Parts: sequence; structure tokens; C-alpha cells
Amino acid sequence: MFWTFVEASEIVDGRVVLRGPQGHHLARVLRVRPGERGVAVSEETEYELEVVEVDGSRVVARVNGNRPVQGEPHLGITLLQAVLPNPDFDAVIEGGTAVGIGRFIAVQSERSVARPASQRLARWQAIAGSAAEQSHRGHVPEVMGPVPLPAALEVAGGARLLVLEPSASVPLLRAIDGSERYTIAVGPEGGWTDAELSLMRERDGVMVNLGPRILRARLAPVVAAAILVQQR
Repeated sequence: MFWTFVEASEIVDGRVVLRGPQGHHLARVLRVRPGERGVAVSEETEYELEVVEVDGSRVVARVNGNRPVQGEPHLGITLLQAVLPNPDFDAVIEGGTAVGIGRFIAVQSERSVARPASQRLARWQAIAGSAAEQSHRGHVPEVMGPVPLPAALEVAGGARLLVLEPSASVPLLRAIDGSERYTIAVGPEGGWTDAELSLMRERDGVMVNLGPRILRARLAPVVAAAILVQQR
């Protein structure tokens, strides 16, 4: 079963026509054929599809039913991730989308070595879209940045802020308090600076650890988010 995301305007008279890169992926990569079934997601609704025509990179599907999106986390999770080398940051977007992160904000931290080019944001959004399809998400996470830490904290707003810090004495599980929204802050491989940690404490950030193991920066946010989404 294929899974894709469409605009509401693409659903007309009980049919969906998929063209461009989306149609190419379905027709030429997944090689869907008439009779195959899938799901198109749009505006919090999942549409059950049956392919009726494949013509080059154009796929026409009939809508057989619809339902509210299934399987999205009950928690809103934002990740403030310090910029990492491209392959590592790509892995964070892919894995974080799969486990349920709703928004990624790339942070240009003081110890971030990487300086992504402006076009990298489009690459990150494309990775989020592909991972959302593969994991059958109800929406594609938003990706923002890179921005300085103060700006990222402003965007994150009033969500409970959990700062991953290996030296912290509080395990992540003990910091979960039933909030509706959480922000996870993960530094670069060298960690947050003292000034950055102080800033996050001023914003009521709680320093938490993930146990006795030291995880790579590309793995820690995925593990933390997976723990959070299982609590409700």
C-alpha cells in the first residue's frame, strides 16, 4: 500500500490525479498499477485510494472512503537540534519524523561546526516528506532554520523545555509531567556551551539525561522523542 500527501484541491469528483515528482515516484519508482490501493492524506483526513489509471508519470486514483488521520502522537513535539554535518542532520530529520516529531528547528549553536547552505532547508523538508510517507504519518513535519538559539526558543513558545545534557541528574522519564507540548533541545557533538545552558534554564528548561550511555547527537533526539510519544 502506498502513502502520499496531497492538497485538498487535488481531490475532485471522487478522484485524485498525481503528477510531477509525486506521480513519477508512484509510477516509475513504486511501479503502482491499476487496482493497487493506497492512502492520500490532506488536511487531517486520510483518503482511501484505488489506482484506476497509470499514464507515464501521471497516476489517477479513485477515492473509496475517508477517515480522520490515524496514529499521530497526542503530544506536540518540537526539536531544537543544533546544526550537525549534513549526513547526521539528515538522519535526525528522517528518524525524528518516523517516531513522531512535529516540528524541527535547526539551531546554529556556538559549537556547531557545520554551516548549511540556504538551499539545505529544501533538502531537509524533502527528507521529512519522504519519511512521513514511509512511516504513514498524518502530516509532514515543519522544518525551520538554521536560526540562533534565542530565536529558536521564541518560536518554540511555551512548551515544556527538556534539554538533553549527559551530566544532568534527572532522567527524561522523571521530567515528563503530562504537558500537551514538549520541546527537546539537543546540542552538537561538543554539547551546549555554559551560556546556552544558562539561557535555556532562564526559559525554565529542565536538564535531563537518557541514562548512562553517551549517545551521538544524531541518535539522542530520536530516542528522546520515541520515549515521549509512548507516554500518552
